[in-house]
Amino acid sequence: MALGIACLLSVVLPVVANVGETTPTWKLHHYINRGGDRSFKCDVAQEMAKVPRVVVFGGSRGLRMDPATIKRYTGLTAFNFAFHKGRPEDAWAVTDWLIDSHPDKPPAVIWCMQAGTLLDAPMAPGLIVDERLSQAFPQALIDAKTDWAMRQPRSDLLSGRRYGFDGMLWWNSYDRKRKAGLSLQQALTYYLDATMMANAGNGVIPHDTRAMAYFEHTLRLLNANHIRPLIVIMPYHPRALSAFMSVGWGVKQRWLRSYLARLQKHLDFKVLNCLQISTFGGSPDGFYDGSHLNVVNSRRLIRYCVRMAPSCFRVPTPTPSPSPSPSSSPSPSSSPSPSPSPSGSLVPAPAYTPVPEDTSVPADFL
Repeated sequence: MALGIACLLSVVLPVVANVGETTPTWKLHHYINRGGDRSFKCDVAQEMAKVPRVVVFGGSRGLRMDPATIKRYTGLTAFNFAFHKGRPEDAWAVTDWLIDSHPDKPPAVIWCMQAGTLLDAPMAPGLIVDERLSQAFPQALIDAKTDWAMRQPRSDLLSGRRYGFDGMLWWNSYDRKRKAGLSLQQALTYYLDATMMANAGNGVIPHDTRAMAYFEHTLRLLNANHIRPLIVIMPYHPRALSAFMSVGWGVKQRWLRSYLARLQKHLDFKVLNCLQISTFGGSPDGFYDGSHLNVVNSRRLIRYCVRMAPSCFRVPTPTPSPSPSPSSSPSPSSSPSPSPSPSGSLVPAPAYTPVPEDTSVPADFL
């Protein structure tokens, strides 16, 4: 058992090449493991001087949401916890970890979503192999997924990507292609291919998915810690939105808004529908393709969020810990009093139920 645990933990340690041991994780040139951006961002967040009080969740469409802009307009330290193919399971695990680590500092949340977010896709290996995140899930789920996760290849996250100290993506293949001369209109043509249009018009909507269960449980966990999450329905380039609507994609969007409205009857969160860029003053030039914003449009979206949802950026004030008096200090041989259970324990993870996982749905794109 000890050997198995050691092997499991070894997959989340980054490989450092030609750098000193004190090099911050975000400055590394290589990060090779199975944990991918999940482990990487947990490492980076742990190295921050201050605990983030605002976090961004979502898939690749949220990767350019700028924590510095959030801090500028809210005064709160922020961190980007969006992931490549980010799912509600990611948000649940990160929220649970952050609250367990700092129960007096639960984070405000900007959650970047689209209808495809709530379909079931394979969980990221990082959620299984990184114990900071895996501890948030039922043991039966981890047992069922570990063999699969351990078969996934170790890859270098930072080969072709650069991140900031606050988790924001600075550079990836989109930037490289743009620099090489790929125009936005060319990127839109590639994006709106036959496969994408078929998925847009297939009429598939989520129904009792694992993703829905973890989405709802994450909202409950945040509410239990006095946080009102902000759900942002993410925008599309006008050309992409028009193309999707022409093949019946609107049924997916209507389902998402109806689903969120039903949840608001018993959960406290705010929804901003930013599907159209005119809502937040976005620019049609501020995209890499039909759905991925560049940093300029992302900053405009953040400013709109802060302006329209100020209640979502009110976080509990930590209670200062009183300094113990010499007479009350425990002796070295005495056992400390047990600390109270973190608030997160009030909201258990959903029970494990195997679900069909669809790898054909481009949830980050559609």
